[in-house]
This record gives sequence, C-alpha cells and structure tokens, in this order.
Amino acid sequence: MLDPELRAQLERHWEYSGRDEDIAHEIYADDAVLEFPQGGERYEGVENFREWRRQYPAELAFKIRRLERWGDLVVAENLISYDGAPPMYTVNSSS
Repeated sequence: MLDPELRAQLERHWEYSGRDEDIAHEIYADDAVLEFPQGGERYEGVENFREWRRQYPAELAFKIRRLERWGDLVVAENLISYDGAPPMYTVNSSS
C-alpha cells in the first residue's frame, strides 16, 4: 500500500511526464538508472534521461490505472497515448 505522500509524488510525476520534464523528474535521485529491456536502452543518471525525454518527438499522455507498493518495490500501471493515438498499457517499476 502506498502512503499518501508517495502517491502524491507519483501522481505528480505522471501528470507532468511528457509535458514538463523538470517537474516530472523531481522524483528521481541524481544517480537513477532508466532501462528499456525490450530495446536494450539504458540511461544512467537522471540528467541523461531527462534530456532524452525532452527531445522525444511524440506528444505523450498518461492515465494512471494502479499504483502499488510491496516493500521497496513500487509498480505503476498506466495507459500511454502517443500523439493522440489509442492508449496502450504500460507497467513501470522502481525499487
């Protein structure tokens, strides 16, 4: 179960992701790592993936479906839409 403060931070992150990367990336530690295993991309350091996201060519929209926490593991289930296309399911995790 998420405590209210963590839930508010995650909701703020997803509200601003794809719109204001400075606000969206407040949640990350400076040495955070972002990985996309399906494509093999790996970004080390929040500054690196924040810049990558600033240059991303599509307009993104997110809708939170569920936020859960089990110990140190936090999982976000979202819907993401690229350039107004029908939304797709996505899962994000952090520990």
